[in-house]
Amino acid sequence: MQIGRKGKLFVKKEATYNETPRPTLVATDAIRHIDVGMTWDPFARVTSPEKKQSPGAVVRLDRRSTGEFSLRSALLRPSGTLNTLPEADEILEAGFGSKTNVTLTTTVSASPAPTTTTATVASAGTLATGDGILITRAGIKYVRILTNVIANALTWAPALPTAPTTGESVKGCLTYKLTTDLAISLFAAHYLSATKRSESGIGIDKLSLIFDGTEEARLTASGPAAAQETDAVQAEPAAFTTVGGNPPTGMVGDHYIDAVAVLHKTLTVDLANGLALRHSEAGVAVPTEVYRVGRREVTIKEETFAEDETEIYDLAEAGTDVSVLRQNGRTEGNILALYLPRVEFKVPDQGDDDGEVSWSFSGLALESADGMNDELRLVMA
Repeated sequence: MQIGRKGKLFVKKEATYNETPRPTLVATDAIRHIDVGMTWDPFARVTSPEKKQSPGAVVRLDRRSTGEFSLRSALLRPSGTLNTLPEADEILEAGFGSKTNVTLTTTVSASPAPTTTTATVASAGTLATGDGILITRAGIKYVRILTNVIANALTWAPALPTAPTTGESVKGCLTYKLTTDLAISLFAAHYLSATKRSESGIGIDKLSLIFDGTEEARLTASGPAAAQETDAVQAEPAAFTTVGGNPPTGMVGDHYIDAVAVLHKTLTVDLANGLALRHSEAGVAVPTEVYRVGRREVTIKEETFAEDETEIYDLAEAGTDVSVLRQNGRTEGNILALYLPRVEFKVPDQGDDDGEVSWSFSGLALESADGMNDELRLVMA
């Protein structure tokens, strides 16, 4: 008998696509999860199209194998320590394409006078446009995204509630960023009581980040796999070493539309990478690479109570793009933030039932300009 709660998942980035021999898993490759799936069809058989005397199927023909990895649900968990990678780091990097992790502690300088969107700091280190930073303003920690860095002069978005003062802290963060090309592949193994299975050559085609007004943020990720193994899976690592404590809940943090703080119930961002496996050529039975074949699409869904039309509704009605920032948590090392610089929201339907009336907004996230690859950032601070 299988008891699902005993399942253990390990994930590791491959050095080469569908790496052979398989990457060696260690205890620190562990990822806590809620539900995971691995599908595999080793033959992908089809019925012969030839004419035959009776209507039933009798001749079956082999086709290329197909597989998919699906992290159906997991908590989106920071590491608990600023600049330390989280458990799901490799899944997030494979989905986004890249990351920067800037270790820096600096302070706001007195001159020129800081504003809600600018400050000169004692040292900018290796900070660059697009990086996330953690600003402490009047004892409260805010994540912001750098829109410009010139020497030690920083510009960020969205605006802070008030301008920082001399000596207040600015720190570098871990930021996941989108890229033009995407060819990172993963190896994953799942151990459950008497069974074990692994998949290799996994590309993260779809990634969802789910923020709730009350609960902890969650993550889903899925994509095609090149191969699956069961009998030949390496032995389970001797330990299951995890990173980070309880992740922040949606009850603590901020949500901004442009620079205006708004209330919301749920927010989900879906990233679709448009990946494909290269395995359609003659003489090839196993995929040789994973690559982007379609247009990347980032969509957002947000549910709010139907009460203040000026926050999102009027902007959607006017066709005005807005920026979106969602931050969970205030404790350094245990903060999550999503930033989308341009979102084109649609005007939502509105019901009239006996309960609370909500607006379900949906929208498309856009790059700030062609080639910027910045329609979505994920920051852990």
